Amino acid sequence: MSTLLIGWIFVRSENNMQGVSNRLFGGFLLTFGQFLFALLGVVNTFPAERAVFLREAQDRWYHPSAFYLSKVFVDVIVQSFFPLLVVAIGYPMLGLNTSKAERVVFFYIFIALLSNVGSATGFVVSAAVSSVSTGLSIAPGLMMPQMLLCGLFIKIDNLPQPFRVFSYTAVVRYALQGLMVNEFTCETSPQCTPASYSTVHGAGCSASPCEFCCDTHEVAVSGGICPVLTCDDALNSLGLDSESMWPSGETNSDTIMYNMLAMIVLLIFTRLLGMVVLLVSYRRAASG
Repeated sequence: MSTLLIGWIFVRSENNMQGVSNRLFGGFLLTFGQFLFALLGVVNTFPAERAVFLREAQDRWYHPSAFYLSKVFVDVIVQSFFPLLVVAIGYPMLGLNTSKAERVVFFYIFIALLSNVGSATGFVVSAAVSSVSTGLSIAPGLMMPQMLLCGLFIKIDNLPQPFRVFSYTAVVRYALQGLMVNEFTCETSPQCTPASYSTVHGAGCSASPCEFCCDTHEVAVSGGICPVLTCDDALNSLGLDSESMWPSGETNSDTIMYNMLAMIVLLIFTRLLGMVVLLVSYRRAASG
């Protein structure tokens, strides 16, 4: 439902300056929504089965880590399925990059990784508390930093310390960066030059030889020059050029892979943290 709503609001973003912003905010909402729903969807996992889990683990039917890993195995399947629906519904509705099949595949991978990290974070909370209500009261406090430190509302370099350092642990940051670089990766036509474009901008974006363009109003506001003609221009306008973003590589493909790797590292760390928290909670309950 949320994907339909986002797709409806940002439906078929045009290839102008406003369309660049729409892709950024539409991508953020799809991204943050996956993290949010995945986290909240698993907060009740361990408190709901706490009594049965403690009794069976103390009777040595299974080790607590085996119980945790079984939950993770099923959860990975679930969290990898729902992103398929996001791609199937949201991607065409927003009119995102379909120049190559890998653009769609990378989009899915980022959304699936983010969904799994959100779920892993929910597992940590769920393993640490004894009641669902306590978990639900803690969860919002974990979501807000992800939103504030991802670089959307204030650039990473402009964050005061220690929040700039904390932003390196915000998985939404890497997801948003990777998704935007993936979206604004395209081949620029040789005909796309400021000189050639200046002769057609009055006719509207449909006449532009470039990947992006400016309508008459945007050209007037920009002082007669369109600042966004290519995919690289779009990334620069969003503050996501290679010099302003970390991690970044020599090519867009490298940058996409580096951000994907950062998300995988955070996913592994969070999954392991959830197991440690569950083991500690079990030992405290068993000794008490």
